[in-house]
Amino acid sequence: MARQTLPPFPEQVAPPTTFGDWYDTAAVSLGVAEKRDSGASRLLAGLLLIVVCTVGLGAFAAPQAAALLGYASERADVATLVLGLVLTVGALAWWAWFRRDWVRARRLRTAWSWALRDPRVLALPARDAAPAGGVGAAPDPEAQHHYRAREHAELTPYPGVRSVGGVTGFLDFLRAVLHPVALGAGVLLVAVGLGRDDAASRLTTVAAALPLTLAALSATVRAWRRLAESWRLVGVQNDDLFRWTGWRVLQGLDRPLDVRGAAGRRALLLLPVALAGVVVVLARASTGTLGAGDVAIGAAVVAVPALAVAATFALRSAAARSGGDGLAVRVLPDDVPPLGPTTVPPGPARLVLRDGRAQVGGVDADATALISGAPQMLATRRHFLVLADGSQVRLSCADVRGLRRQAQEAGLRVL
Repeated sequence: MARQTLPPFPEQVAPPTTFGDWYDTAAVSLGVAEKRDSGASRLLAGLLLIVVCTVGLGAFAAPQAAALLGYASERADVATLVLGLVLTVGALAWWAWFRRDWVRARRLRTAWSWALRDPRVLALPARDAAPAGGVGAAPDPEAQHHYRAREHAELTPYPGVRSVGGVTGFLDFLRAVLHPVALGAGVLLVAVGLGRDDAASRLTTVAAALPLTLAALSATVRAWRRLAESWRLVGVQNDDLFRWTGWRVLQGLDRPLDVRGAAGRRALLLLPVALAGVVVVLARASTGTLGAGDVAIGAAVVAVPALAVAATFALRSAAARSGGDGLAVRVLPDDVPPLGPTTVPPGPARLVLRDGRAQVGGVDADATALISGAPQMLATRRHFLVLADGSQVRLSCADVRGLRRQAQEAGLRVL
């Protein structure tokens, strides 16, 4: 069965006449890119590669190489050695052919995931009605970005492109969990092989473990890169929820959201490292040699990353407070059409809030509210400064408490 042709990038497609039509194009294109980038066939192909390379190296090439180097008493069989090398090289050549468009698929997946966030796309007119039975029937495209849905009866909690025929997020999460486990098994096999006394056995065991170790390492990097990209997009989408809920509150259409604090953000971050600490303790307990030092190592696996994350936030907050009046912020390019006449050039700036006025990036204007975005696990939190003329300034600031306190003291409404 022939592969489905990869779609073009969003910038290579002329925007259609309505937002709903663009959403349909994005959903279909994202599905094709997701299937190529993260489909189940990749798992089966990777497993086949590992099996063939393990047989080629571990069962054929490595024993004969050990005999040829004088590590074993048996006589080397050159034909078997060549067969093992041919199997390995052939599998690698097939793998290179099979994955020839993976880099493009990954970039396409990222591009189409963000395809609704172009201000020119968000400014397209609404479609009168989705075609019956078409892609736009469910979900409603107009509810897939909070800027488009800000005047609806309620905001949907999970906006974004829902791909057609793509993969689920669970499959990506499963990869991010299983590939590190496979990597750990490969590293363990290599360590066992290196610990063997017999040189021939050492060479054979290490050669047999290398395909699993290297394949799992590469797969782990790709899986965690996918997961990080999805987390980044979800973080921006969560900002949309906070931003446009705040806008609705100012318009009298909604009530403020509950904001989770920094402790909750860091607690989520510690879930995977806490699991690693438990694994360390259980591994030592299974050997029957568990001691206080082993428990301390397991606790350190959790404590050190926690302290590192807390320290980075503390340092960034201190840097935001230093350097003069106000706070150091970074003005970000807005990803929606302008809501008012005032614009602030993107880049580093000082934000001074005083007596209902805001000075930022060379602009001095009356301000009415400050809307804080969703807390981030590692990134600096984003905020939206609402000016009296309806304009909004999108910015990031590490000193969240200081910024919100200064906004309250300046008479702004803080959401």
